[in-house]
Amino acid sequence: MKAERRRGEELEKAILDAAYEIIETSGYEEMTFQRVARQAQTSRTVIYRRYETPVDLLHALVQYRSTRAMGGRMIDLLRDQGSLRADLLEVVRIYQRFFDAIGQKLMSAVMTEFSRDYERFRDWFEQALDSNVRIMKTVEENAKRRGEITHDFTELQMRLPFDLLRVENVIRHERITAAYLTRLVDEVLLPVFSKDQKH
Repeated sequence: MKAERRRGEELEKAILDAAYEIIETSGYEEMTFQRVARQAQTSRTVIYRRYETPVDLLHALVQYRSTRAMGGRMIDLLRDQGSLRADLLEVVRIYQRFFDAIGQKLMSAVMTEFSRDYERFRDWFEQALDSNVRIMKTVEENAKRRGEITHDFTELQMRLPFDLLRVENVIRHERITAAYLTRLVDEVLLPVFSKDQKH
C-alpha cells in the first residue's frame, strides 16, 4: 500500500528538519535542494514551490527553529519582571535562547549568505532591529512606570544588548552561561540604561 503523501505543516517540518540536519552534519554548502528533498522524502519540485532559493529556505529554517524552541516571538515572551535589572536579565536570557535554538552552524550559514548578498537580507535585518527596539521600548516603559528612570533610551542603547550577544555568539563563538548574562547586565547594561546619556 502506498504511503500517504504529507502536506502542509507536516511536509514543511520534514523539509526544515532535513535542512537543519544537513547543515549540522555536513555543512551549509551541502544543503542543496536535491539533498534536502531526498532526506525529507519529497521532490525538488515541492521544495522549489515553497522556497525560491536556499536563502529563502534558510530564513524559514531560522524562524522555525527559534519559534519552536522559544514558544513564540521574543516580544510576546517578555513580561514585567519587577525591576529594570530583572527586565534586562530577561531580555538577554530570551535573546540567548534564540541563539541556542539556532545553533552556531546555522547562524554561520546565515552570516555567509549575508556577506554574499546584503541587499537580500536587508528586510530581514530591519525587521529584527524593529523587533529589538520594541522590546527595549517595553523595558523603558516598565522602568518609567516604576519610577526607576525618567529619560528615554537612545536608539544605540536599545541595540546594545542584541549587538553584544551577536558578537559573543557569532564572532567569538563563546559559550554563554547564566553567570555571563548576569555580568553583562550588572557591569554593562544596567549602568548604561540607568543613566540619561544625553545629559
